[in-house]
Amino acid sequence: MLDARRFVSDEISLRQVARRLTLDLNGEIFVDVGPLFDDSWTGIPVVTAQLARALLEALGDRLKFFVGLDQVNPDTVADALERSTGTSLIYEFHNLRSGWEPVRRSAPDKLTIGVYASVKSSRRVFDYECSIVHDLTTLITPQFHTLENIAHHMEVIIGDINSNAVTACVSESTARDLADYFGVAKDRLVVAYNGVSWRPQDLMTATNEVDIDAVEPFFLILGTREPRKNIALIFELLSIFPELLGSHRWVITGKVGWLQENNVVPASLLGAIKSGRIFFTDFISDAEKCKLLMAADASIYPSFLEGFGLPVVESLSVATPCIASCSSSIPEVGGELCTYFDPYSVLDLHRAVSEFLRDNPKRNPDFRKSCIDSVARFTWRQMAANILVALESKIRGVQQVR
Repeated sequence: MLDARRFVSDEISLRQVARRLTLDLNGEIFVDVGPLFDDSWTGIPVVTAQLARALLEALGDRLKFFVGLDQVNPDTVADALERSTGTSLIYEFHNLRSGWEPVRRSAPDKLTIGVYASVKSSRRVFDYECSIVHDLTTLITPQFHTLENIAHHMEVIIGDINSNAVTACVSESTARDLADYFGVAKDRLVVAYNGVSWRPQDLMTATNEVDIDAVEPFFLILGTREPRKNIALIFELLSIFPELLGSHRWVITGKVGWLQENNVVPASLLGAIKSGRIFFTDFISDAEKCKLLMAADASIYPSFLEGFGLPVVESLSVATPCIASCSSSIPEVGGELCTYFDPYSVLDLHRAVSEFLRDNPKRNPDFRKSCIDSVARFTWRQMAANILVALESKIRGVQQVR
């Protein structure tokens, strides 16, 4: 497996490798912004946006954007990134499309490089291509997905991998899955961890406004409300151990996803919802998320299977403990800082919550320092650098053979 981390010693290397690709190798880099065509960004659209921001910092107006076979007006992309919503992209796509032209007209004399943040919207458009595989949950846990979602990912993944010069994986766990299930050669895979970041103004506002001594203790459960996230285990826990509703409120955030009917709240908890002991939010902004994470006693992440587990790292990034399932990539990114449990066992979740309540490290300065040190390795610039370094290695290898 290509371990790009050994090539990248610090974040300044993103500029260096971008310069080598665009100047030394006469390359032009394109980023697929198809995932940004959504009003509310969560999951893959967030990764797409952060990757685009990191590459923009390194490349400026040398970076190109595309969707399908068309270039996208860079000013519209910049506006979307500034506002953290794809509303302007959607409007321009359907009404204006000014400044758009086919990708192939862009640079006939240049080496073209296409970076896709997820499922590829087109293939073999560029000389060298890389797409990011976030997880194989539609293959490994199809019971948690709709048929349409399974088809969307599984019908294209072989074609995507075969047309990639290198395929990026957001964790070692995901890379192993690709190698095991699809036989992808390790030298065609690169691990490029997701990053975690907050806008400085959001961090400052949260720091100034959150007083944990004045907040009633609560647990925060982050993530789209769909079966794989295992919110049902939280309901089971509170039904069996209702005393936990007395010590803490339970705040469940995230927009409603697919197969939500599998997450029906038990009748025994309806009173707790009415009284506010269990509280649901819909989609929340990053600013709101930052404040909630800072104020929470801990976050709880009971997911059955993850490719990375961004909510875990988000929690640790503000030194809020995370009680997390011991599944797939989660221990890889959470390290020794999380309290882990079996996502299939309500009793083990109860054990983990009880252990946390006994040893709550939230106010421990050593825990805070450990969080800062651990999360420092997860940056979007590092993710972008790892991808570009792997692509550069492939390109130079091909050129040497020629």
